[in-house]
Amino acid sequence: MLRRLLTALLALLAMLAVRVPVLAEGAQRALLLGFDVFVTQENTAPAAANNVARMEAALSGGEMSFDRITVSVNEVATVDAFEALALEALGDAKQEDTSYFYISTHGLWQPGEPNEEMRLLLSDGETEESLTAARLRTIFDQIPGTKVLILDACHSGAMIGKGVHAPFTNVFAGGNYKVLCSSGGAEESWLWTNHESGESYGAGYFSTALTNGITMSGAYGADVNRDGSITLTEMKRYLLEHHGASTTRCYPEEDDFVLFRYDPQIVMGQRRGVTIDALMFDTDVMDEVAPAADFSFTVHMPVRVAYQLVHQEKGRWDFSNVTMLWDNAERYGEFGDVSGYLSPGVKSRTITIDREEETSYGYALLQMLTVEDGEPSMVSSRVLCIPPLYGNPKLAFEMPAGFTPSLGEEYTFAILHEYPCEITVLVEDLDGNPVRRLTSRQATRPEHLSPMGSTMCWTGKLADGSLASPGTYRIRATAYVGGMAYEALSAPFMLRGE
Repeated sequence: MLRRLLTALLALLAMLAVRVPVLAEGAQRALLLGFDVFVTQENTAPAAANNVARMEAALSGGEMSFDRITVSVNEVATVDAFEALALEALGDAKQEDTSYFYISTHGLWQPGEPNEEMRLLLSDGETEESLTAARLRTIFDQIPGTKVLILDACHSGAMIGKGVHAPFTNVFAGGNYKVLCSSGGAEESWLWTNHESGESYGAGYFSTALTNGITMSGAYGADVNRDGSITLTEMKRYLLEHHGASTTRCYPEEDDFVLFRYDPQIVMGQRRGVTIDALMFDTDVMDEVAPAADFSFTVHMPVRVAYQLVHQEKGRWDFSNVTMLWDNAERYGEFGDVSGYLSPGVKSRTITIDREEETSYGYALLQMLTVEDGEPSMVSSRVLCIPPLYGNPKLAFEMPAGFTPSLGEEYTFAILHEYPCEITVLVEDLDGNPVRRLTSRQATRPEHLSPMGSTMCWTGKLADGSLASPGTYRIRATAYVGGMAYEALSAPFMLRGE
């Protein structure tokens, strides 16, 4: 018995050891760029400038001890100028250092184009050039140490081959890169502005969620275990839960590299400045005749709360026809055009989404906002999945022939489905033995692929963090629609060794 207990304890310690956060040992530097004025695209002022300001404040307020934070807004209009600035701001890094790069701009990419040609626009309003993914990699390859790239732009996931149809080419595979993208390759990355009213507020939905995840981590932010370290995996999970307008993508998956650090005691002491937290949904899947979203949250001080309900139109979010609902404090739990201050305490709410007919399906975006002194702030946004009441989703696969984890490659693939649904995805060996469960009845999201589908990723790791043996594997997918289960098995693929 003692031997069994000892064996179990050693196994548990081995599993825990895999999940120890990887702390950066050297210095940190950051380059933050924003672009609001363009020659060929719509101006976005002041959203990108505010995104950069929020990022600078979030990085400055943590425990990262940045040696230098360089900020530039609407100044760098050519690729050569960008390269010079990047090397000036980050080029003196050593191998043990970490260099951060954040950019907020327009991103351009069309399905079918090589992933290396995904473009970020650089502009000062008079001159404009495109920075391709391939050139971005070439520039940052000159900088020693770990590079953290936070790409806040439409279609940015194309750079790492995620949120796209095949081929799933990752420009930043291998090397010492950590990449966080605001959207999948087929998605737009949304922002809002209020420049027409003469006010100077507005920002990107992604940057708002990202900085909330950092600054609220002592309460209900991205740091799930409250250990003062926010890993790449923790941040991605937080963004998937609180940023619904697009699908956050990252490389590598399941990575315990620490993106941000903070002092939990200091942040918890500042919690009195948090108006709302602990937002929780019962489910993301609406499968009744009259779909409804049930959720709860905690109010810490009197605040006005509103909800925006956004539907899809022709494969994109229709922000021009938003349904605005005020949380009516005078009539608890009712909504309409009357605003009032909610009192502190735990609140439970239900918002019903009309289903036009039994065969209708789609996605809705529920955004929760607070309004203080006339200025709205995004608390959270959630994708609600509305499957049809019945129908075969006709599962199919798009997948590469194989991958080599030792080269930094991941196995990214697409599962096509004709309807929104819940989906379970397993990796199996050729004998049908389960190797890794990737999802379990997970609601699909509107990745805006055409044809409709969901992209998945396997790192080649088992549940305990160890690497699966080289060999041949398959994907088993099960979709759930209207109480029925529909299953499909992929063609074999190879996990290659060194």
